[in-house]
Amino acid sequence: MNLKRVLLMISMMAALSGAAFAEPPAAAAADSKPGLAVHTFTFKFKQADKAAAAIKLLLSTDGSMSIQPSTNSLVVTDRAENMKNVARMIGDFDKEPQSFRLYVRIVGASRVAGTPKIPDDLKDVARKLAILPYNSYEAVGEATVQGKEGDPGLVDMQTGYRADFKFGEYDPASDSIAVKDLQISRLTGAQKDQLTSLLKTTLNLAIGQTYILGASKAPQSQRALMIVLVARR
Repeated sequence: MNLKRVLLMISMMAALSGAAFAEPPAAAAADSKPGLAVHTFTFKFKQADKAAAAIKLLLSTDGSMSIQPSTNSLVVTDRAENMKNVARMIGDFDKEPQSFRLYVRIVGASRVAGTPKIPDDLKDVARKLAILPYNSYEAVGEATVQGKEGDPGLVDMQTGYRADFKFGEYDPASDSIAVKDLQISRLTGAQKDQLTSLLKTTLNLAIGQTYILGASKAPQSQRALMIVLVARR
């Protein structure tokens, strides 16, 4: 064996040896921090992105998560002792659709001369109404609709008003439920067969809190409708 072949074989062995014992990349070393656990949570009833928002505050400083939309799952990396809290929160979150009640009240508002007038049947919302630019109010319809997450809601009031919407998803992080495509309409016409839309919106309602939405033809209108909404379990 001549000297050139010997040197060539030594060089090849050195190269192979260097590849075998090279240090792992820094990223791989970071992924293998001691004490960290990785768990994949697949959701049956709820959306993974909603769960991510709910557990974000539970993660430790070493924790992280990634959403897998194709499988509706969430991959969570965190310390083993903290993973128990995450699993508990996700277990509470990923349940069958929950039932809620939406209370809807229609209030007529106007600007009139004289002392502000808020009738007794509106005393529970008098403080909120007092800050609005009207001084005379009357209740013109109310109803409570019950349904589960994902259910449509529809109610016709005796005064000719209609509330039409869809129960959205409950968000445990904010203790609120989405009310999608809420539309307040009124039956008009001689035969009460024409539906006039007065307000349409989508919003999140914190459970137990009172919300008041206004609908008027113009900002300076002398008359308007106030829609009072309260979501409860």
